[in-house]
Amino acid sequence: MSKKILTIQDISCYGNCSTTVALPILARFGIETAILPSAILSTHTGGFKDFTFLDLTDEMPKIIDHWWHEGIKFDAIYTGYIGNPKQFNIILDAKEKLLKEDGLFIVDPAMADHGKLYTGFDEFTIIGMKDLVSVADYILPNISEACFLTGNTYEEVQDDDYINRLLADLYQLGAKNIILTSVADDYDSLGVISYDGITKTTIMKELIDKSYHGTGDIFSSLVVAGILNGKPIKENLDFATDFVMDAIDITLDDPDHDYSTKYEEILKRNIK
Repeated sequence: MSKKILTIQDISCYGNCSTTVALPILARFGIETAILPSAILSTHTGGFKDFTFLDLTDEMPKIIDHWWHEGIKFDAIYTGYIGNPKQFNIILDAKEKLLKEDGLFIVDPAMADHGKLYTGFDEFTIIGMKDLVSVADYILPNISEACFLTGNTYEEVQDDDYINRLLADLYQLGAKNIILTSVADDYDSLGVISYDGITKTTIMKELIDKSYHGTGDIFSSLVVAGILNGKPIKENLDFATDFVMDAIDITLDDPDHDYSTKYEEILKRNIK
């Protein structure tokens, strides 16, 4: 029987990120996906000026209550970009009403990169995200987000002691499984580390010196698909990392596509 997931994040109408990548990726792996948009933006916030932003906070509880009265339940809830701190309690309400008893609550605390919070975010975003993390089965922070969640100082390159401290502090917040991204033990490599309180799994790849908006959303959606389909963690992380690197690689020679990767070219390959 196929899994059914609810993803709660924004819709950036242009820019290949958030909901517009989660939907096709999850569907490609046989997962029925419902959406609860936190906001509608004309574009993502990276590199575009004067983007529009429609806050959907008032609409979210109405949608949740409708589904609840209809008896709709989900095998997993997967959160991403949250457009308003008032939405954190709404998401926790959705978890209580809509998630199956044995369902998974998966949080991508999408709020920061390169040591800085995204545009429009502040300490209230951090506080609300901690509330989600504390009850999550899986979290997928990058190094910047991990630092804001735990109060550690951001470092661009990290040694083992620093990473172990971040993982321990994140686990102490309540997350059962941590998937830490943008890990860099030198300036030539980048990778991801998973930690479940006992076992640590590390995947490191040669760094491609180019970043694109939305790669974190692509990675998270791939990992979520792998989790729901029962893929072993090392295989899951290795596949998702290679997928993102391939998407970056095929976009490098296209100067008109700086706003995101051409990940569709990779998705259309025969993925099993």
